[in-house]
Amino acid sequence: MKLLAILTFLGSILLAPLCHADDTVKPHVVLIVGTLHYSPELTMPLYAKELEKFGFRTTVVMGKGDPERKTENALPGIEALADADLAIFFPRFLKLPDAEWKPIEDYLKAGKPVIGLRTANHSFRYPKDHPRFDWNDGFGRRVFGTPYVVHQSSETKIKVVPENATHPIMTHVTETEWTSPGTLYLAHPEKGIVPLVTGSGTGRERLLKKRFGEIQVKKFETAPVAWAWENEWKGKSFYTSFGHPGDFAEKSFNRMLLNAVHWGLGKPIPPADTEITIWQVERVDKKPKSKKPKK
Repeated sequence: MKLLAILTFLGSILLAPLCHADDTVKPHVVLIVGTLHYSPELTMPLYAKELEKFGFRTTVVMGKGDPERKTENALPGIEALADADLAIFFPRFLKLPDAEWKPIEDYLKAGKPVIGLRTANHSFRYPKDHPRFDWNDGFGRRVFGTPYVVHQSSETKIKVVPENATHPIMTHVTETEWTSPGTLYLAHPEKGIVPLVTGSGTGRERLLKKRFGEIQVKKFETAPVAWAWENEWKGKSFYTSFGHPGDFAEKSFNRMLLNAVHWGLGKPIPPADTEITIWQVERVDKKPKSKKPKK
């Protein structure tokens, strides 16, 4: 009996590292929440839990308060990118200190896959005299394929691009048209993007003078709202201006995002009968103001 007990004890010691190692070999997805705009502090933790169901290990980088108002400790835990296999970015107008910027730059220059949601193409807003001022437009342009241009004011009518419907990210996306509650983001795409979905929306006419040129915005505009690309560091890149909380109630968008994670990591796309979770999440950053009662 003593011999059996000793063997059992030794076996548990030998097997324990194997069980722990099983978790570390799971692809690590880091989700970076750097704004309260469009309430990603609600949607990204939900999506992280969803990815874990598909065998991914996740880390949500998210601090307390409004990161756009901070110049330090805006993204606590951003060093998790050193161990990331894929990063999902959802920041807006940040002014990160050097220590919080460096893990991002190191990750990008390593050529690892990236996904950008909605405001990710205007992740930074450094002042003109800052050495990272060029990243204000450059992050969107160099990492995801477009700087921020402007957005329209209506909801967005969505259409799948027929000629690219066979792209892996569009696998088992059954709807070809739907409506996004978010406004249309116009794009200034880099060469080589593969448009997957377009959106149409209305807004006011105006002439924009951007660092990258003048853009005449018409009342009715159509633009790509989701595409695949290879960025300058040879990293797989998927950008979409989807990301409004209401988008997570649309199965087609959630399927695209799930596919994009698998595509970015070179993993097989989940089969057609995969259960795609949807969420009903209320946007909390722009609740309608209650009217004061008349006296």
